[in-house]
Amino acid sequence: MTTMKNDYPITRFFLNICLWGGMVTGAMGKEPPKTAPDLTQASGVEVVDRNSTYNLGSTGMRGWIYTRPASYLDSIQGRTTAASRQIFVTHVGVKSPADGVMAVGDVVLGVGGKPFAEDARKAMGKAIQEAEVGSGGLRLTRWREGKTEEVKIPLRAMGAYSATAPFECGKSKKIFEEACKVLEKENLNDNLWGAISGLALLSTGKAEYLPKLQAFARKIGPKDLKLELRDGMVVWDWGYRNLFLCEYFLVTGDQEVSHAINEYTTILSKGQGMYGTFGHGIAPPSAEGKLHGSIPPYGPVNEAGLIGNLSIVMGRKCGVKDPEVEAAVVRASGFFGYYVDKGGIPYGEHEPWMYHENNGKSSMTAVFFAVQGNRVKEAQFFAKMATAGYANREIGHTGQGFSYLWGALGANVGGPMALAAFFKEASWHFDLVRRSDGSFTYDGGEQYGAGKTDDNTYYGRSSYNGLSPAATYVLTYAIPLKNLVITGKGANPANWLTRNEVGEAIASGRFDVERSKKSVAELLVSFGDWSPVVRGWAAEEVAKRAEAASMVGDLLAMAEGKDNHLRQAACEALGEMRSAAALPALVRQLSAEDRWVRFKAAQALKKMGGAAEPALADILRAVAATAEPLVPINWADPIQLAQGQLAAALFSGGLTDKVKSADAKLLYPAVRAISLNADGMARATLRGFFDGKLSEADIEGLAPDILLAIQTRGPADTMFGNEIRMGGFKALTKYHYKEAIAAGVQFAKTQGGHGSESRTGEIMKQIVGYGAAAKEAIPGLKELIVTLNDQVARKEYPGGELNQRRVGAVEEAIKAIEASKEQPVMKTVGKRTP
Repeated sequence: MTTMKNDYPITRFFLNICLWGGMVTGAMGKEPPKTAPDLTQASGVEVVDRNSTYNLGSTGMRGWIYTRPASYLDSIQGRTTAASRQIFVTHVGVKSPADGVMAVGDVVLGVGGKPFAEDARKAMGKAIQEAEVGSGGLRLTRWREGKTEEVKIPLRAMGAYSATAPFECGKSKKIFEEACKVLEKENLNDNLWGAISGLALLSTGKAEYLPKLQAFARKIGPKDLKLELRDGMVVWDWGYRNLFLCEYFLVTGDQEVSHAINEYTTILSKGQGMYGTFGHGIAPPSAEGKLHGSIPPYGPVNEAGLIGNLSIVMGRKCGVKDPEVEAAVVRASGFFGYYVDKGGIPYGEHEPWMYHENNGKSSMTAVFFAVQGNRVKEAQFFAKMATAGYANREIGHTGQGFSYLWGALGANVGGPMALAAFFKEASWHFDLVRRSDGSFTYDGGEQYGAGKTDDNTYYGRSSYNGLSPAATYVLTYAIPLKNLVITGKGANPANWLTRNEVGEAIASGRFDVERSKKSVAELLVSFGDWSPVVRGWAAEEVAKRAEAASMVGDLLAMAEGKDNHLRQAACEALGEMRSAAALPALVRQLSAEDRWVRFKAAQALKKMGGAAEPALADILRAVAATAEPLVPINWADPIQLAQGQLAAALFSGGLTDKVKSADAKLLYPAVRAISLNADGMARATLRGFFDGKLSEADIEGLAPDILLAIQTRGPADTMFGNEIRMGGFKALTKYHYKEAIAAGVQFAKTQGGHGSESRTGEIMKQIVGYGAAAKEAIPGLKELIVTLNDQVARKEYPGGELNQRRVGAVEEAIKAIEASKEQPVMKTVGKRTP
């Protein structure tokens, strides 16, 4: 599927499925009402999901807090409880501070003698902070069985956070020491989660932990460790294990683990994909043994890839010397460095994330570049993104645990002032997830929202999959000790942000809620903001204003000016406005020297939909003119994302119906260019065009290119690599091109992974349509059955009913072909038309 509808391109479809889909009902259990219910009424209590709750700090309580049905912006920005003004108490811990004062079913209406006037969850966190300054206790307005009264929960005096917290802060030290006591009692499991807990223990600098850490290090890093390139979700484990071993080695100098560090570092380097990325697993060697091919479907996963690449850099820091290691650092730096000044790190090999943070990936990237020591521009940019990402901590595919783990570490790359500013903005949440016994809870789900409880008690959810909350916050509060490289040991002060830059980052983090209050003049100033996220928000806001129509001339001048930031934002605003007068200027920007100006111009044309029709010929020319060879990779635009935007505009957007009648001399070169684009998502836009939009004459003219598209998988973003192949295959089989038979068999052999059980049946149906003419394919189909079963044996694909669907489809196809007497008229793919 390439589109949900013509004006809903595959990029947005992908984001909603992988990054947003299902988060209201999936994370929250019951779907919340559209407006906040009155929890003092029976009708309001009916909507409460008692298994999806928030920890209420050191009070000993958990509670249900209204989370409005999320807009996309709300969900990403962590503002989902903004409309809440009450808290329904669902759990009260025995012998906790709230025991005897509060009870299940109570409703908290306010704090400090006043009703909640803002987000009840955030206000509760702030009130707990104020109460812990002294010993006066937490004053709550409690509703119980129709009666409202003021009550007080006695909380321990913890003091206030200092202005430089967690640096030089008494409260931070108390929290750190108590969290250490919790963490030291937890097991170090033999997996990535154990490695993270090991890092946290190591970060404390406490000598009493060293025997435990030594035993763990030698267990996961034995002297006889031998790793092989293999399939499976290995990158997570290898990456975090090696990161721990490297930090442990740098602290202790224990030579017992040096062999293992070499093994992990070199195996990851050899398994890295051609773009410097990883999936859950590696890029497997080719049949000829060649390394660094594409990441196979499911495709790249930067959450895993970043830890794999950070692990490689850390291995190099520990003295691992190998040409593969050096090349891997270059590739990864090229790929992740591309996103500087463009946006946050995305899920995989995609366009940038349109917010400052996404489950800690901007923060991880800041650490990745900082550890290298000589990548100041990249380290500073992502440190600034991490600092601005304080509002994005509660978002993450499958949950936001990695955001909590890496956020403070990323901000710290920008120096003590950057971390202190980030900490100040996030501290209400730090104190809300801290329990009365000094432990922490994980409150999070997919994609956001209240945490589900493990056992329906006060203790809530004890981990994110296996990530210890105690380990997460020990690492955060241990940063001032600088015992680890990832917590700032040996940090390069050149990476640190100035006071002004820190202030800019904090302001950018809240621009989403402030933009509606800004004048147009102020918004235009924000076109030059350091943050690509803010520039985009400002452009969107300008386009909404009543004055927008009268500003087209000014925006056009800005789009063709010399300041690239202003040009980018102006292009984006013009696209949002769908201004036909902007078409000539936007087309000219498609060949701009600045690659991100090109992208924004292309994106604007895509957003304009059918309004861009007058520029159709120019867009087709631009697609062909900006095509680039896949090898060597151009790190200035490794995935050719600007051309991908034009592909969506032409073939899965508002111009799709117009393109099919375009001049073949313009259309064919554009189709060829997109069919050879690096990005599987860009190529995927051609599926629907091949399968249903092309005339018989067009298919004949493009047949060599379509056949090549079936035979050749796109190197990047392989999750979508089968789309163009299926569309092209159906186009050729519709008119019985002979060459499509063998191409279809090969297609079936190489399209394993998610959804292959249905795709195999689709491919077989088309081959059977050749009747007796397909008998030449029977030997290949029998080989295909062996291939499919081998994929199961190698654990590349699940067995059971899913594989039987694949194998059964092939077996039925063989029977149908053998029994067929039909002999359709066949066509042959000719030579490419100039």
